[in-house]
Amino acid sequence: MLLYIIPFVLTILSSIKYDINRKNDIWEKYGLLFLFVYLILLIGLRYEVGGDTINYMGDYDWRVPLSQYKLSFNDKFQPGYIILCSLGKSISPDFYVFQLIHSALLNTLLFLFIKNNTKYVYTSLGIIFLTCYFYFSTEILRESIAVLIFSLNYKNLINRRWLSYFTGVLLCFMFHLSAIFLVIIPFLRWIRFNAVFIFLVFIELLLVLNFRNLLINISSILSIDLINSYIDETSHGLLADLMNLLRSFIIPTTFALMIKKGLKRKMPFENMIAIFSLIGLLGFFNPIIFGRLTNYFILFFSLSIATIIVDLLRSKRYIIRNYATIIIIIIAISYGSSYIMYKRYTLWYPYCSIFSAKHIEREYLNKTLLNR
Repeated sequence: MLLYIIPFVLTILSSIKYDINRKNDIWEKYGLLFLFVYLILLIGLRYEVGGDTINYMGDYDWRVPLSQYKLSFNDKFQPGYIILCSLGKSISPDFYVFQLIHSALLNTLLFLFIKNNTKYVYTSLGIIFLTCYFYFSTEILRESIAVLIFSLNYKNLINRRWLSYFTGVLLCFMFHLSAIFLVIIPFLRWIRFNAVFIFLVFIELLLVLNFRNLLINISSILSIDLINSYIDETSHGLLADLMNLLRSFIIPTTFALMIKKGLKRKMPFENMIAIFSLIGLLGFFNPIIFGRLTNYFILFFSLSIATIIVDLLRSKRYIIRNYATIIIIIIAISYGSSYIMYKRYTLWYPYCSIFSAKHIEREYLNKTLLNR
C-alpha cells in the first residue's frame, strides 16, 4: 500500500504548495520529475497487477521480435500494440520489459498532455490518479495509448488542422479499434452545455428504445461480428450501471452547469465534456460499447475539474471556496468508490513487483472471470 500512497501524498502536498498557494522553488520541477520516474517504475516493474495485464502476459508469450515481425490483418490486436510487443521481445522474452516500454510511453504522453493544457500540473495529476490512472496503466493497455494520442491530438482538432488530426486518429486506430469513433469528433465540435444539449439528451433517450435493432442492422451491413457479441451486454448490474451513470453523465453535466450557469465562469474543454456526458448517458444502456468510448474524454474532464477547483480555492470569497470543497468531496466519493465496489481494489492491491514475483489470487478478478 505504501508504494501507492507515496505518489498520491506527494501529489496532494505539491498541489497545495505550488498550485493553490502559488509557491515557486526548484523542487517544483524536481518533484514532478520524481513522480514521472517513480510512476514509470511502479507500473513497469509490477508483476500480475491488473486484471487484463494477466491476459496480456499470456499473449506476449507467443509474440516475436521485430526481426521476425510481419504485418497481419488476422491478428486480434492492432499493429501499434504488436510492434510494442515485438520491440520488447527484441530485448527480452520477459513481459516486464514490455511493461517498462508501455509505462514509459504512457507516462510520457500523459505528462505532456497535462503540461500542455494546464498550469495546475500536480492537481491535475491527483485528479487523474482518482479517476483513471491505474485503469489506464494496468487494464486497457492498448486503448490507453490511443486515448493519450487523441488527447495530444486535441490541439489539431480545435485549430482545425485536419490533415494532422486525421493522421493522429489513424495512429490511435493502430492501437485500438474503438478509435474509429474519433473520425466523427470534428462534426461534433458545436456541442456545448446549452439548450441544444438538453434536446440531444431527449433524442438519445428516444433512440435507445430502438438501439438494439439499430445495432443489429449496422452489424449486418458492415459484417462486424464483434458488434453482435456486445448487443445483449446491456448491464453490469443495476448498482454498477447507476454509479457509471453518475460518474459519466450526472456529475460532468451538473459540474458544467454549476460552473457555467451558476458561477458564470468559462468551462475548460466544454465541448469534450459535453460529448463525454452524452456518451456517458448512452453507456447506461450499453456499458460495453459506450463505456469504452468515455475513456477518450475522461482526461479532459479531469483537467477541467483540477483547473476549476484551484481557481475556486484561490478565491477571496468564502462561499466560492466552499463550492470548491463540495466539488472535491463529491469527486473523491464518487470516483474513489469505484475502487471499493465489488472489491475492485484487489486488482492492484497487494502490489507485487518482479523482484518478489508471486501469484496472488485476486478476488475481484476471480468474480469477473466467473461472470463471463
